Amino acid sequence: MLSSEEARRASGVAWTILRPCAFMSKALRWIPQLRAGEVIGVPFGDVAAAAIDPYDIARVAAVALTSDGRDGQAYRLCGAESLLPAAQVRVLGGNLRLRPQPDEQARAEMSASMPAEYVDAFFRFNRDGVLDESQELPTVLEITGERRRCFEQWAELHADPFR
Repeated sequence: MLSSEEARRASGVAWTILRPCAFMSKALRWIPQLRAGEVIGVPFGDVAAAAIDPYDIARVAAVALTSDGRDGQAYRLCGAESLLPAAQVRVLGGNLRLRPQPDEQARAEMSASMPAEYVDAFFRFNRDGVLDESQELPTVLEITGERRRCFEQWAELHADPFR
C-alpha cells in the first residue's frame, strides 16, 4: 500500500480509492514517432496490459462520488481486454509497425525524461513482474452497470492524431 493511501485511511475523512491499470491514452505517446516514420519503438513490447479508457475511470469516479456505500473501498480498474503493444498497433492500423526496444535503450530513453526511481519502478513492474496489469477484472461493469470500452473503441474515437 502506498504511503499516500495510508495517510488517507488514517485521516478520518471519508475516502474511496481508484487504482486504474495502464491507460489506453498512453498510445498517444507514439504520435511523435509516427510523424517521424511508421515504426513505433516501445519498451516492454512483450508485456500485455488490460489498458483502460480514462472515460471508464471517470464513470467509476462519478458513481463513487455520488452514491452511498463506496466509502472505505479501493477498486482496481482495468480495460476490457489484455493486449500486447503489437496488438494495439494493429488496431491503430495503416502501415504502422512496432519495434520492441532493448531494455538498455528503454532505460536510457526513460532516464532522459524521468527520475531514476520511476525508471527502476517501471522495470520492477514490467521485467520483475511486481505489477501485473494484464488481468481483466469486472470492476467497471459492477460499479457502473455498463461495459468498458475496448481499445478498438478508444482508437476509433481518437483516430485523427494517428492518421
